[in-house]
Amino acid sequence: MKPFTLNPLSLVLVFLLVIPFFFSCKDSDEDIITYYDTYIDGYITDYHTGQPVAGVEFNADYFDESNGGLFGSSPYRETNIAVSNSEGYYRIKIPKHGELGSIRSSVDFIAIRIFPKATEDYNFEFGTFDYSKDSINIRSKRVDIRSITYGYLKVIMPNDYNENWTINPWEASTYEKPFYKGKFVEKQLLNTNYKLLLFEVPLGKTRFSYGINYIHDFDFTINNPKDTLTLNIENK
Repeated sequence: MKPFTLNPLSLVLVFLLVIPFFFSCKDSDEDIITYYDTYIDGYITDYHTGQPVAGVEFNADYFDESNGGLFGSSPYRETNIAVSNSEGYYRIKIPKHGELGSIRSSVDFIAIRIFPKATEDYNFEFGTFDYSKDSINIRSKRVDIRSITYGYLKVIMPNDYNENWTINPWEASTYEKPFYKGKFVEKQLLNTNYKLLLFEVPLGKTRFSYGINYIHDFDFTINNPKDTLTLNIENK
C-alpha cells in the first residue's frame, strides 16, 4: 500500500483553510470594548500647594445590568487605563459596549467606578459614575482631584504605655478631596522611661485617638506638607 501524500497544491489549500479557522478560534477569546465619545477628565493637584501630581495611574470597573448592576460583585476590570501627566491632567474614556470573548458575553455598560492608585505621598478614593444620574454617556464630565498629603506626628509616651491608636481626619475622604491615610512609621526608645512613636498623618484637622479602647483623643492641625507636631503623653 502506498503512503498517503499531498501534492504541493493540496498542501496550500489545506493551509489556507486551517489557518483562518485557527485565528477565528483565538479571536473569540478576546474582549472588545467600544466607547462613547465622552470622558471624565480633570487635574490632580496638591490641596495645600496647588502643585500638579503626576504619575497617578488609574484602574476602572465597568458595570452592566447583569449580576446586580452597580451592586454586582463581578464587574469588568480594566487596568492602567490612564495616568496623570506632568501637569496633573488625566482623561478616562467612557465604556459603551463589551463583546467579552473571555466569558462569552455581550453587555452594555451602565456605570463606571474609577480607582486612582496610591503614590508615595498621596492616597486616593474611588469614584463611581452612573450613566443615568451623571449622564457621562451623553456629555463629558470635569472632575478635579485635590489631594491632601501628610505631615508628621511624634508621640512621646512612657515605655509601658499602651500603643493602641487610630488616626482620622475630621472630614470624609472623597474622590475629589482624598486624605492621606495615617500610618505608623517607627518606634524609638529615648531612654529607660520614654519611647517615641512616629506617624505620618493627613494635613488639616485630624484626631489621634490612643490608649486602651482609644479613650483619649488629641485633636490637632498641620497645615504644611512634611511639618512635624509633637504630643507628650505623661500619664496613663
